[in-house]
Amino acid sequence: MNYKEQMLLLSKDIRFWIILFFIVRLYGITNPPLDAASTWRQTDVLMIARNFYEVDSNILYPRTDSAGDLSGIVGVEFPLFNYLIFLISLVFGFESWYGRLINLVVTSIGTFYFYKLIKKYFGESSAFYSAVTLLVSMWFSYSRITIPDVFAASFCIISLYNGYQYLEEGKKQHLITFFILGALGCLSKISAAPILTCLAIPLFMNRIPLNRKIILSICASAILGLVCYWYFIWVPHLNSTYGSFGRFFFMGMSMYNGIQDLIREWPQALDQFFVTPLKYTGLAVFLLSFYLLVRAKNWAALSAFLIPISAFLIFVLKSGWGFYVNDYYPLVSVPFFAFLVGLGLSQIKSKQIATILLIIVSVEGIANQIHVFKIRQPFTSLLSLESTLNGITLPSDLIAINSDGSPTPMYCAHRKGWNVTNEYLATEQNIEGLKRDGCKFIVVLKIFNTNINLELPKVYDSQEYSIYKL
Repeated sequence: MNYKEQMLLLSKDIRFWIILFFIVRLYGITNPPLDAASTWRQTDVLMIARNFYEVDSNILYPRTDSAGDLSGIVGVEFPLFNYLIFLISLVFGFESWYGRLINLVVTSIGTFYFYKLIKKYFGESSAFYSAVTLLVSMWFSYSRITIPDVFAASFCIISLYNGYQYLEEGKKQHLITFFILGALGCLSKISAAPILTCLAIPLFMNRIPLNRKIILSICASAILGLVCYWYFIWVPHLNSTYGSFGRFFFMGMSMYNGIQDLIREWPQALDQFFVTPLKYTGLAVFLLSFYLLVRAKNWAALSAFLIPISAFLIFVLKSGWGFYVNDYYPLVSVPFFAFLVGLGLSQIKSKQIATILLIIVSVEGIANQIHVFKIRQPFTSLLSLESTLNGITLPSDLIAINSDGSPTPMYCAHRKGWNVTNEYLATEQNIEGLKRDGCKFIVVLKIFNTNINLELPKVYDSQEYSIYKL
C-alpha cells in the first residue's frame, strides 16, 4: 500500500478525525474562562468547583460565591462536572482549564460512541457523515469550554449505546453502564434526557426478549426517579433552606408561558432551533436529508430523529425566553440533527457530491466558531482583579461588585459577596445595607459603568476598575 492509499484509508477512519479535532481544540486550552462562549456559564461551574476545593467537598451541597453573607449553598444541576474538576485539583492544585480538558476528553469519547451506534444500525457511511457533522457543529467550540451540556449529552450517548447492546446481547455489564452513565448524564443536565428516548424504538421489536425490555425499562425508570428527586425535591430544598437562590438556576416556566414567549419572538426562536446547531448550509443539507429519507420511506431513521427531537421540544417549551437568549441551549439537540444529515448524505449516490456538501457544512461551521479561541476583550481587565484585591483586602473580606448579572467578576475577584447592579449602587440606603451585612469593599468595574463615583474612601483606581472601602 503506497502513501496515497494509506492517507485515503486514514481519512475514512473516524478515529483520525476525532483525534485531529481533539488536537486542534487543544489550542488555548489553558486560557481563563473569558472567551466568547458563555463566559458567565463557565464561571458558574468553576465557582462551584473551586468551593468544593477550598470550602467543602460534599457533592450534595454545591455553593456559589455570590450569596452575600450567606453560606452560598445553592441548588443546581448535579455537580458531577464540577466535582471532576475538584478531584483533579486535589492532585495538581486548582486551575480553571481542567474543565476544558475534561469536557474535550468526554465529548471526544462520546462522538466515537455516536459513530459506533449509528454504524451498528445504519451503516458505516451514515455513521461517518454523522460523526463528522457533529464534530463541526456547535459542539466544535462548546466541547472545549467549561459547561456541562455536551459533557452530559456525551454520557447519555454512551449510555444509549450500552442500552442497545444490552437489548441485543443481554450482558449485565452493558446494563450497568447504561444505568450509571445515563443517570449521571441526565443528572448533570436534565435537557440531555431526550437522547435516551431513542430506546423506545427497540422496545417495540418482537425479536428482543421481553425480560430484557422489562429490565431495561425498570432501569430507565430508576434513572427518571433519580433525576426527578434531584431537580424537583433536592434543588428546591437547598434553595429554600440556604437562601433564595431560585434565580441562580433557571428551572423553566409553565408550558403555557413558555409557548407565549416563543410565539412572541418566533423568528429568533426558530433561528435558535434550526440554524444555531449546524448554521445555514447545515440546515440546507438537513432539509435535503429529511426529504431524501421521507422519499425513501426510511421510517426507522425518521423515528430515531423525531422521537428524541419531540422530547427535546418539551424542554424548549418549558424554557420559553431562556431557549432563544442562551446560545448553548440547543447543544443537546445537535446529535439528532447531525444524525439525520449523515443519513441523508449517505443516500446520495454520488459520494463526491456528498463529500463536497459535507466540506461546505464543515467550512461554515468551523469558520463561525474560530473566535472562541480568543479571550473576550471587555473582560481582560478582570485578569488582574484578584491580585489587586490581594494587596488591599483579606481573602475573607466580603465585597460587592457591579456587573450585568454575570458571576464572572466575582469569580475573577476570588472573593465572596454580592453581585449588584449600577442602579443598586446609586442608592445610599443600599450602600448602608451592604455595610450592615458585613461588606468591606465595593469594586466598580468600568466596563459596565464609567459614571459611578461613590462618596466613599477610594483605595484603588485604574482605567479598568475602582475599589472603595466601607
